[in-house]
Amino acid sequence: MHDRSRPSERQVTYALISAVVAALLRERTVQNALAETGLLSVGFTRQLGTTFIVLTFAPLIVLAGSWSQRWSEQASASYRRMSLTVWCAAVVSMVLMLLLGSHARALGQYIDRTEGWQTVAYFAFFSIWCAATGVLIVSASVRELRAGQLRPSHKLTYALIVLVGGWALEEALSIFVSAVCAATGTGHAFVDFRFRANENNFVYMVGLGSLAAGARVATEIARRLGVDAASRTVRQMTPMWRDLVTVCVEIPRLSHSDPDMNPRRRMHRMTVEIRDALLVLGRFAAPVPADMPAAVAEAVQIARALHRKAGGAEPGSYVRLHASAPGRDIIDETRTLRRIARHWNSAQTHLDSRQLDGAT
Repeated sequence: MHDRSRPSERQVTYALISAVVAALLRERTVQNALAETGLLSVGFTRQLGTTFIVLTFAPLIVLAGSWSQRWSEQASASYRRMSLTVWCAAVVSMVLMLLLGSHARALGQYIDRTEGWQTVAYFAFFSIWCAATGVLIVSASVRELRAGQLRPSHKLTYALIVLVGGWALEEALSIFVSAVCAATGTGHAFVDFRFRANENNFVYMVGLGSLAAGARVATEIARRLGVDAASRTVRQMTPMWRDLVTVCVEIPRLSHSDPDMNPRRRMHRMTVEIRDALLVLGRFAAPVPADMPAAVAEAVQIARALHRKAGGAEPGSYVRLHASAPGRDIIDETRTLRRIARHWNSAQTHLDSRQLDGAT
């Protein structure tokens, strides 16, 4: 674990903290408890909860801003200025919303249902923050999706972000329309519908955000238990990797192994070293056997080349091992090697049986 989290992770943490505080302040039990102790009135606590939702948007806007080229360097002065500006604007908005909400508090009403220009101004602040967050995260996600070359899991993540951003935009528009209706004493049915929706939608958003933020925690737990994808891949490729690097001593390797290397880095290093070994074995390789399934044949081809080199055979003309054909990226290469590694023991058994029959 790193001593300091990345700025993006801190922004997500700030957003979740603000969201949890907002959710607590919107609970009737909390409102009554604060009122009974004489700290805050029910009306003030209720509005304070809404302002903390605005505070939740601030780190999300900072995070979305960091995805742009202008503020991508999170150690730069421009990024710090942008972040400070957003946070200050959020705090000022919270104060102004509480001042505007005093009219409804004096009447003992929910501001969602209170007539007067203060209601429109109050929810204008909320809607602007909500819409800005939605626009920024949708535009950033669409930009990544249009750029292409994303893996299915990444596409799914961005599609989910687009969905949440679109939801935020809808919330911003409908809440503001509801505020106008409430302020002018019209559209009572829509105001009532929006009032009930407000009570539930934020809970759903907090839950969805918690799931997204908790993904990293779940990943870390899986890594420590050794059941994550990288750990499983390392275990699967280790027998083949060990045999290859033992014989192909000329390939470049780290001068010392790092016992604390995380599984993802270890998997990457193993993939590179296996690929280097396959390039060496190309001088000892024969064509892919045609009398067996492709994946098994690739493993057998490598095993035969490894046996010839280990036996001291002279290098011949270079034959590209099928498995060493360049992939699109390191992930493709790792997937290919993992598929071959599944058949490594079978390839060794096949090779041993051929040796017993007097053929190599």
